[in-house]
Amino acid sequence: MDAPRHHYAALDGVRGFAALSVMIYHLGHWLDVPQLAVNSGLAVDLFFCLSGYVLSLSYDTRMTGSRGLSMGQFFSRRLVRLMPVVVVATILGGAYVILRAYLNGGDVPYAALCVALVLALLNLPYLFAPHEIGGPQVFPLNGPQYSLFLELFINLLWWMTRRLDQRLLAVAMVGVCLPLVWMTGLGGDVPATFWSGFPRVGASFFMGVALYRFAQVIPAAISGMSMFMTCFCLMLVLFFWPGVASRGVEMAWIAIFSPLLVISGARVRMPAALTRLSLLGGEVSYPLYALHYPVFCWVNGLFQAMVHARVAIVEIPLVFVMAIMVSVFVLKKVDEPVRRMLSHRSPPNAPGGRSYPVVGEASAVMPVHNER
Repeated sequence: MDAPRHHYAALDGVRGFAALSVMIYHLGHWLDVPQLAVNSGLAVDLFFCLSGYVLSLSYDTRMTGSRGLSMGQFFSRRLVRLMPVVVVATILGGAYVILRAYLNGGDVPYAALCVALVLALLNLPYLFAPHEIGGPQVFPLNGPQYSLFLELFINLLWWMTRRLDQRLLAVAMVGVCLPLVWMTGLGGDVPATFWSGFPRVGASFFMGVALYRFAQVIPAAISGMSMFMTCFCLMLVLFFWPGVASRGVEMAWIAIFSPLLVISGARVRMPAALTRLSLLGGEVSYPLYALHYPVFCWVNGLFQAMVHARVAIVEIPLVFVMAIMVSVFVLKKVDEPVRRMLSHRSPPNAPGGRSYPVVGEASAVMPVHNER
């Protein structure tokens, strides 16, 4: 059972690095450090591509036939994987809104807060959220959750079309969605850009599906260790470049370099020490992505309540450490136990577990709050 996980350790490492980059990007945005990881929002497209590839890999034999899963069975497994951490993040976000209003002497719009709580627990957007609870973000209690909504949406669309020729479907979806991404740009987190999130997730997710379906004809020469390291270094430079990437660079990342990073990462073996570190990064990446927003709100809110100032040089490392600590705690004490308990109740023909945690299930995909 360990061999497949070690085989895909590079993808776990990529996922962990991308999740950290997203958090750094948000810390820079929220704490007015404008040149800090300004392009790390592109990690959302990498997460979606990873999701398409690894979900195809994990569910290939269960998409059709006598061992196939129904829509309900597939959907329930996605909810089991995604929602325990979302519930924790929602509770933390809602509690923070109430405490902030109390400390500031303001009123809480409880009706709107209740709507936001219910919709977040259903993983549905709140398109008219008031500013007092975190609007105009469509998930006001946890901004990055919009990408989890898009992840689940595209997962269900993919499963509904599972009986179609997956190669033709992937090519068609990429062919339709990529031009739309070029026209509409990246978005999905606020009402003004909400609808542009759908071609965005469609392009990258089905790019990942295409990687899996056409893997046999992708030459090994362009997907070995040298390609993986080249693409990883390009990701590092792109994410942390101090200037905002142009639309052309964004499209090159989505259409070329992100897919190359995924397919090359799926084909490389790593040294034992790097494998262990990468697997750890993969495990914590989803809780870190899903929880860093409410953790920041709490740390920043309490810090300002005590010192009455925003000090980025202090808050950035403080949030960084606290987010990782909270993420590991939630992973080990909430997420994994709840998933084990719920998985034991799975139908007999549902997969009882996976040797490799699906990237998209954590992304969503580990997906990013893209405030551009």
